[in-house]
Amino acid sequence: MSASKATRKSGLRPLLFVLLVVLGLAGLSYLPRGSGAPEAPEAPAGAPISGRPRAVRIGADPESVPDLTRVAVRGSADERVGRNVFRFYDSPTPTARPTPIPTPTPVLPGSPRFVGPMPIQPTPTPTPIIPPSIPYKVLGVFGSRDALIVSLEEGGRIINAREGDVVDVRFKVHRINRESVDFSFPGLPPEITRRIPIPLP
Repeated sequence: MSASKATRKSGLRPLLFVLLVVLGLAGLSYLPRGSGAPEAPEAPAGAPISGRPRAVRIGADPESVPDLTRVAVRGSADERVGRNVFRFYDSPTPTARPTPIPTPTPVLPGSPRFVGPMPIQPTPTPTPIIPPSIPYKVLGVFGSRDALIVSLEEGGRIINAREGDVVDVRFKVHRINRESVDFSFPGLPPEITRRIPIPLP
């Protein structure tokens, strides 16, 4: 008896489950349309029926949907290519700004920076060499014609000299003539001379 009861109970369980499913579907059919889940749009006639439920688009703005016909396929010729990572791009050359040229400050004559024509230096005038005066007095000339000797007197001092002798370091007997004696001066050009006459007897 117990085995038959267990068999009956196990056979009633699928029937009860099917009955609950049918009652649930019948209750859903009596619900109002606005309160339940949104109904899926009916498929047009002739459209294939798919086993997957279709997603319902609720409140979609037509303008927010992208136009797939205008989107270029990746890799096509219409696709706009940006920077090529395999190409070296030069940086744009900056525009050179003109350097302002400062206005030169005029340099007036007399300032240290003034550069002008050099003044013409006057030709130096040679200073004439004035030999000193002869302090001696010729007393006379004696000796042979080839070796004449002149006798000089200065402050009571008698000096006898031949041609070429230097008297008192400053005077040189340059030439002895019959009527005069020429003196030159050591340190000065030899052409600068002074002549003193020989007094007549």
